[in-house]
Amino acid sequence: MTRVELEETLEKLRYLDVPICELPSKFNGSFLKLIKQVETEVSRKGIKFKPEYYLGTGWGCVNKSISVEIPFWFQNESLIAIEDEMAYDGVENESEIRMGLRHEFGHAVNYAYKLYLDPEWKKLFGNFNRKYNEYYRFNPWSKRHVKHLPDYYAQKHPDEDWAETFAVWLTPGSAWRRIYAKTPALRKLLYVDEKMKEIAKKIPLNLRIKRDVPIEKVKMTVREFYGADYEDVSPSEQLVEDIEAMRRIFPNGFASKRNLRDAWKLVHKFSPLMVSKLTDELNVSYHSAKRMLHVLESICKTYDLKTRQGDEDEKIIAISVYLSWKFSRD
Repeated sequence: MTRVELEETLEKLRYLDVPICELPSKFNGSFLKLIKQVETEVSRKGIKFKPEYYLGTGWGCVNKSISVEIPFWFQNESLIAIEDEMAYDGVENESEIRMGLRHEFGHAVNYAYKLYLDPEWKKLFGNFNRKYNEYYRFNPWSKRHVKHLPDYYAQKHPDEDWAETFAVWLTPGSAWRRIYAKTPALRKLLYVDEKMKEIAKKIPLNLRIKRDVPIEKVKMTVREFYGADYEDVSPSEQLVEDIEAMRRIFPNGFASKRNLRDAWKLVHKFSPLMVSKLTDELNVSYHSAKRMLHVLESICKTYDLKTRQGDEDEKIIAISVYLSWKFSRD
């Protein structure tokens, strides 16, 4: 494992034990770029409205609000990597993310301008108040619905039919007039096209903000959310063992932050001495000993482990005992 791979793996493992409610409520920079791209697509259509975005446990737009929920794993690269490993289909790529954003934007526009109350909307898409079913039957050959998200999602509910139709209409280069020519779905797309021109200069009727499950309310850890173990994320059982050992030696939870020192600096300071002792006393190769001390130092740094001033000797002895046990076992 290279140093870069070690750091990436340690960061993923660290996030497993973080309660989701303690994650910063901000988006990854690359994800923000995708939001801006979709907002630019909307702006080019003459629509000035923008929804509110927040981090939650999945995709969604709260019913009759302008609040769009974005999965928390789009907060940083480590969480994205965990999602990619744990999700059945992996994490969404940039194209799929834009598709999802266009869909949720469609919901928000519908709620902001209360389009679902329009008689023509009801005629084309159906009863907005129809009950949602978790499982639904779909016709893969239907000409009445557009095809955007997987599983023929437009057939799930009238509101989803609208959002999917909006997303196809919004997608640059979708050639919807040609692709859906002579199909019932074209009437829906033409309605979207006409309606968006109509509301472009209008003030939204509803700017209600309501968050469904924001990350601030999610007490479970990332590990609990996925039902994951360290072994699901780390390719190395030994690395997991080293993490557990260092967290036992340097436990967090100090009542006071006074006189605390970074544990990694302590390991770094005494690494040359411990490497020397390992090579002389246990016949461990210099390369193996140095690499092991680097791993322990990286663990301390990643997990921000601390030690109290005056406990240095005790901690170095504990590390030395652990290393002696580890290398004598091997």
